[in-house]
Amino acid sequence: MKGKKQFTKSEASQILSLIQEKIVSDTAAQKKIRAKIRRLGFYSSDYSLPRGYDSNDFLSVARIS
Repeated sequence: MKGKKQFTKSEASQILSLIQEKIVSDTAAQKKIRAKIRRLGFYSSDYSLPRGYDSNDFLSVARIS
């Protein structure tokens, strides 16, 4: 596991915002957004999420404190 399982409310909020931004961005912007998401500790590959994961996918696997 590269990332973490538990996220603060602030981190989760930031990740959810970035995921929404990623969905509507072009490929080059998506790459930068995914890097920001990883810096917050979320790696979708840790959870075997589909390549086009969305906010609901994140909420289904993350523990938020």
